[in-house]
Amino acid sequence: MSETDSLIRDAQTQRWPRPLPQVQSATIPAELVTLMLTVVLLGVLARNYLQSGQVVVLQVNDATWQFLTHQQTVGAVLREVGLEWRASDIVVPSLDAEIVEDTAIVVQKALPVRILADGQLVEHFTHSPRVSDLLHEAGLNAKPHDVVLLDGESVALDSPLPDFEWMPSRWPLLQSLAGHLRGIAAPSWYRLQLQRAIPLSISDDGTQLSFYSTARTVGEALLSQNIVLYLGDHVRPLLGTLLTAGMHVEIHRASPVTIEVDGGTIETRTQARSVAQLLSEAGVELLGKDRVLPELDAEILSGMTVQVTRVVEAWLIESEQIPFETLWRSDNTLELDQRRTDQPGELGVRQRRVRIIYEDGEEKQRFVADEWVERQPVTRNMSYGTRIVMREEETPDGVIRYWRKIRMLATSYSPSTAGKPLDHPLFGITRLGWQATKGVVAVDPRLVNLGTEVYVPGYGFGAAADTGGLIKGRRIDLCYDDHNLILWKSWVDVYLLEPIPPVEDINWLLLDFPVERR
Repeated sequence: MSETDSLIRDAQTQRWPRPLPQVQSATIPAELVTLMLTVVLLGVLARNYLQSGQVVVLQVNDATWQFLTHQQTVGAVLREVGLEWRASDIVVPSLDAEIVEDTAIVVQKALPVRILADGQLVEHFTHSPRVSDLLHEAGLNAKPHDVVLLDGESVALDSPLPDFEWMPSRWPLLQSLAGHLRGIAAPSWYRLQLQRAIPLSISDDGTQLSFYSTARTVGEALLSQNIVLYLGDHVRPLLGTLLTAGMHVEIHRASPVTIEVDGGTIETRTQARSVAQLLSEAGVELLGKDRVLPELDAEILSGMTVQVTRVVEAWLIESEQIPFETLWRSDNTLELDQRRTDQPGELGVRQRRVRIIYEDGEEKQRFVADEWVERQPVTRNMSYGTRIVMREEETPDGVIRYWRKIRMLATSYSPSTAGKPLDHPLFGITRLGWQATKGVVAVDPRLVNLGTEVYVPGYGFGAAADTGGLIKGRRIDLCYDDHNLILWKSWVDVYLLEPIPPVEDINWLLLDFPVERR
């Protein structure tokens, strides 16, 4: 049993006056007696009022209440409980119907809907069961491609409208029974939107496409069809243009191209017709003798690669030294192997202007544009001695007489280390045909004539009877027998012994290599 029913039952079963509680014999103040009598009187009046009311059952949509009322008509009862109604609401019995015992009042509230269609917002109340009935009732004709949104969700035309439930809000305590209904929540508006579909045709780089769209703008219509636009694509009308019936949209696709320039790669899309327009559009400036492949007037093709080669021309002044000549003349006042500088030489300078071509920072070509002698070399004049002086030297092997002493790098060898195998017909044979043994030395004939008798400190006497592939300039190779080979590698003074050779056989200017490091 509900709280309301319990209150009605308690009010109907009251018995007045109730027996007063026993009190003590003490004197009761007059004011308290008056208050108690007033409370009793009000209770009796309330009991009589409740017992005299009519029981009414009120149903609002799917919610039902039962209560007592002293009102005479249905309209008065609804006003008493604070229930507002509109002309679109259904009230049974009628508002002027008389209230009798156990009268049942049924109120079917119309569904409140705000309809947005064709640029108009209309408030409408309906008892229609389906969306299509509501639109027909509102005088709207939905076409096949139109879209209907109910509270933001797309619905079909034959979709049912939602049930409209009236629920009481939280009832405050100690309020009158009829006042409970004043807590019924006010209805919330449902939102119905009719979006008109507009026929639209699109030419996408020659590909034709037609469809209906409920989008507001060209951009939204393309997005609804999953038509992807790329950088550089041109759309006419513009993407923000509002759609109108029969509108034709043209999409001119930009061509994807790649530009290789300055060590990097630019991938872009373009509407340019030529390579020159593409580079200008991409902000690539050509300088000097830069090269472009394909040529600047070449037509742009989808997926093509344009290569820009930076060409830089540089000029360089190079200098090189011009060696000077040395002129020798004999001087019999100078002793053999002495030299005198009569005039020092000076290096000349030759200069050239060089043109260098760089491509993307890498040198590709180099040309000598012109060349000239900036300074002529100066010849060096030298004198060499031709006066031969015989000298004697005390050695561990006795006194020797020599006419020339040469500083030379001494090494050693034996027949087995000379480089020829034992079965070679020339094994152990020297350049002069002698047997290679201790006392034979190998020399450079440009320095020491073959057949010359020599003395080498630490080795002893020998004869220049052999040569060698490595014996060049100031080198001497001392021969030993295989069983007594002593390895040498040191600088020594080599004495050329008498007799003095004929003048025409003397090497007046000795070679200057190798050079002893001191």
